[in-house]
Amino acid sequence: MKQFFSLLVAVIFLVACNNSKPKETTIVSNDGKEKVTVDLNKMQNAAADMQKKTEELQKLPPLSLEELKALVPETLMGVKRSKYNTTSAMGTGVATAEYPVNDSTNVRLTVYDCAGPAGVGIYSMQFLGNVQSESDEEYTRTIDFMGGKAFEHCRKTRPECTITYFAGNRLLVSLEGNNVGADALKKAAQELNIK
Repeated sequence: MKQFFSLLVAVIFLVACNNSKPKETTIVSNDGKEKVTVDLNKMQNAAADMQKKTEELQKLPPLSLEELKALVPETLMGVKRSKYNTTSAMGTGVATAEYPVNDSTNVRLTVYDCAGPAGVGIYSMQFLGNVQSESDEEYTRTIDFMGGKAFEHCRKTRPECTITYFAGNRLLVSLEGNNVGADALKKAAQELNIK
């Protein structure tokens, strides 16, 4: 499996270096059990879009703590905010808030400002790529959400989910629910006035 991913990385590198022959190629693992068809044109376009977005984000000035605080609503899902925090530690701004529905159910909102070099690092680590994984206990998938993409991560053994998406061309928004499912988190995300 490791060799398979090494081969995939090599193909990506070759596409980036040689844009005169973009086509489609099929990569087969050494044992012949895994086969992936890669559209090199799509891969090349995605890499260019990613580079453009990170360059745009690096040029933006970071939000102030007051601007971050304004992104955290007083109520969410009909529940009053219990506490919030804003910080600009390590060069990027972060706002968090908790909304306790009851003793066992709550939602935590986290908003990252992805402007500047440190913010681009958060954006790159947390949001780029398409993620798909599943086990007996949990799954993570990339979904279409509010005109863009989002990551949906849920445990199967208990109702704990997280929805993470990019908003306002600079903000990485994450909603984590304890005893709150993915559909309720998506609805809560649509309530947020983060554009």
